[in-house]
Amino acid sequence: MAEHTRTSPVTTAISHAAETVSDGARTVVAQAVRRLPAVRRARSQGATAVLARVTRVQGITPAMARVTFTAPEFADSRPLGSDHYVRLLLPRPGQDELVLPRTAEWYPELVAMAPKARPVLRNYTVREVRPEVAEMDIDFVRHGDSGPATRWVNRAEPGMTVGIIDQGVIHEVEADRADYLIVGDETALPAAAGILAALPSSVRARVLLEVPSESDRQELPTAADADVRYLVRPDAHCPPGSLLPGAVAGLEVPAGTRCWVSGESAMSTQVRRCLVRQHGVPKDDVCFTGYFKYGSPAYAE
Repeated sequence: MAEHTRTSPVTTAISHAAETVSDGARTVVAQAVRRLPAVRRARSQGATAVLARVTRVQGITPAMARVTFTAPEFADSRPLGSDHYVRLLLPRPGQDELVLPRTAEWYPELVAMAPKARPVLRNYTVREVRPEVAEMDIDFVRHGDSGPATRWVNRAEPGMTVGIIDQGVIHEVEADRADYLIVGDETALPAAAGILAALPSSVRARVLLEVPSESDRQELPTAADADVRYLVRPDAHCPPGSLLPGAVAGLEVPAGTRCWVSGESAMSTQVRRCLVRQHGVPKDDVCFTGYFKYGSPAYAE
């Protein structure tokens, strides 16, 4: 996932509308826009919302569903791999028609929308793009039926529509590194898969992935010399990411290792701290992202 700015003139009408919206509404959208760090904006400059239609919904594992979307614009998309992500705009419950921002200045447009019309904004990792058939796959972790994105995917079926804004990647894969360390919970699985797929055979990759059950393991193809280890939480009440800090503390991390850590926010911070303080990894060699905070909604709605 999966959870990156641009500045250019905004039309007078949109600017005026943004100024008149309540501070609360502005905060809701700002939280969603700023939750991910802006490391690389490969396609985000000038990106606009695309209306995409669901064509397939597949259960990949008990905790993950894959939704395939199509849109004419995807025929011009370039697969970026790594942790390529998009902004996903979902209809609100009971909304008859999805209202999308129309320009590259989508943020002030969202701020200006009436709360009942403003789509739900979430960030998700792209699992695969197939320009030849104008399709995009996004994997969703199923977290019960509590959040708006989980509720949507639990009911998703062909023909339903969403908005998608391409945002590029956060992490640039460094193929010249001798060693990689990839750490994440189930929400990081799609991005971990993208990074592994991009690594060449010259790289030694150590991968620690935490999942809810044995059945949530996935095969992750890679040319790298990869050691993939799945950590299975002992029960449903065990917080996501709780097994990873201890596992990382027990590792030997060779000098020069490039580290990527994503998933639950507290876990990502704790693992980064361990890598820097205990293992002596330079801060610049650790790319870390908190996708969500356990026990809290992703954003205020």
